[in-house]
Amino acid sequence: MRPALLALVCLLTACSDYDLSRPDKAEPDGEEDPIPDPQPTEDPDIAVTPSQLDFGGLPKDCPAEPIDVVITNEGLGTLEVTDIVLTGTGNSAFNLQWDGSPFQLEYEESRTIPVEFTPDAWVNYAIEVQVSSNDPDEARVDLPTGGFGAEDSIYEESFVQTYNEKVDVLWVIDNSCSMDEEVNQVRANFATFIDEWVNLDVDYHLGVVTTDMDTVGHQGALQGAYITSASADPRAEFLAQVDQGSAGSADEKGFAAAQAALSEPLLSGANAGFLRSDAALSIIVLSDENDSSSSSASSFSSWLQSQKADPALVNFNAICGDRGFGCNEIDFFGNSLSASGGDKYIDAAGLTGGFWASICTSDYAEVLQHISLAAAGMTIEFPLTAAPSSLALLTVSVGGSRVSNDANDGWTYRSDGNTIVFHGSAIPGPGERVDVSYPIAGTCN
Repeated sequence: MRPALLALVCLLTACSDYDLSRPDKAEPDGEEDPIPDPQPTEDPDIAVTPSQLDFGGLPKDCPAEPIDVVITNEGLGTLEVTDIVLTGTGNSAFNLQWDGSPFQLEYEESRTIPVEFTPDAWVNYAIEVQVSSNDPDEARVDLPTGGFGAEDSIYEESFVQTYNEKVDVLWVIDNSCSMDEEVNQVRANFATFIDEWVNLDVDYHLGVVTTDMDTVGHQGALQGAYITSASADPRAEFLAQVDQGSAGSADEKGFAAAQAALSEPLLSGANAGFLRSDAALSIIVLSDENDSSSSSASSFSSWLQSQKADPALVNFNAICGDRGFGCNEIDFFGNSLSASGGDKYIDAAGLTGGFWASICTSDYAEVLQHISLAAAGMTIEFPLTAAPSSLALLTVSVGGSRVSNDANDGWTYRSDGNTIVFHGSAIPGPGERVDVSYPIAGTCN
C-alpha cells in the first residue's frame, strides 16, 4: 500500500498496534436476560388446578380415591369463591367435600376441595366442576370431570343333575279332622308324583304312615303294604293308602311318627322290608299343623342323617303351612285351604337339603313334581357361588341349550338363597349339565 494511502486509512480508523477487526455480532456469553415475573393484578385473580379431573374406570359401587381441586388467589384483591357445583348427566355419582359456604382467599392463599366419585352403573360419566368467584376476568372456571363404571367380571359355573336310582320314600300323612281338602289335592295330582319316578326308572319303596301317635295301629306303622316299582298298580295302591280319613289324633307328631317307623321294633315287625341299607331315604310330611313332637328340627335332622353313612343320601321334605302365621288360600275347586305355620318342618327340610312347599298352594301338580324329584335325590334349585350384579345379563343353559327366564317352563332367580330354580319342562334331567353365566361385581380396592 502506498504510504500516503496507508496514512489516510490509519487516520480514518484510528490505527493502533491491535487488530481492529470485529465480527458482525458480539459473542454470546451463554446467558439470556431473565424474564421478569408477572406482577399480580390489583384485582382478585383465580387459579384452579388441575385443569381437569379423570377418575378412570372403577367397578360399580366402588369409591375412587378423591382428587383434590386447589383454588388459589393470584391477585392482590380479595378473592371470594361464591359457588362450586357439579353439572351434567350422572353428577350424582360425584360428591364435593365442601359444606356449600362461600369463602374468601387473600393474595397467594389457597383452599383445597376434594372431589369424590363412585360409579353406580356401567356407563361413562362426563360432567363439569364449575367454580364461580368475583374474578373480574374469569367469573367461572369449568373443570371437565370424568370416569366410568368398569364392566363387571363374568363368572361361569356348571352343575350336573344327579339322582338316586334306588330310594325308600316314607309319606307321613296328617289324618286329623282338618285335612280332607289337602289329601284330596294330593290324590288328584298323585300321577305327577309317580310319573317322574316311572320316567327315571327309579327302584323305589313307598310307604305311608300317619301323624297319629295315640291310636293303636298307627304310631309309625305302615298303613298297608309298602308299594314298590314292581307293584301291579302303584298309583291305585297309593291313592288307597294316602286317604287315611280325618279321625286321627289332633296332636300331630310327624317327627315322632317318622322316627318310630324307621326304628325298632317296627323295622323288624310291621314295617319289615321297607327300609333298605343300599337305598337313599326320603321322608315327606303332609300336614296343616306344626309338629308337636318333643324333638326339635335340629335333633330330628341329625338323627335322620345318621341313618345313612352318607348324609347326602337322606332328605326331609314337607307340604305344610307357611312359616310364622301359616296360610289361607282358595284352591281350583273353590275349597278353602288353611294351615298354621309349619316352622319345624320347614327347618328340617332346610337342614337336610330337602324341599318344602305351602300346603295352601293352588298348584299341587308342580309341588308334587318337585317333591318327587327331591325324594329321588334330584334338585330343581342350584345355589350360585357368587351374587349376580345384573340379572338381565344372567344366562342359563341345560344340555347346551339356552333356557328362558320363565316361572312356568324355565328358570327363576331366588335372591333369598342366591339360587337358580327350574320349573316345569325346564327341570334338568338325570346327568344333564347346567351352565350358568353371570356378571359379578369387581372387588373394591
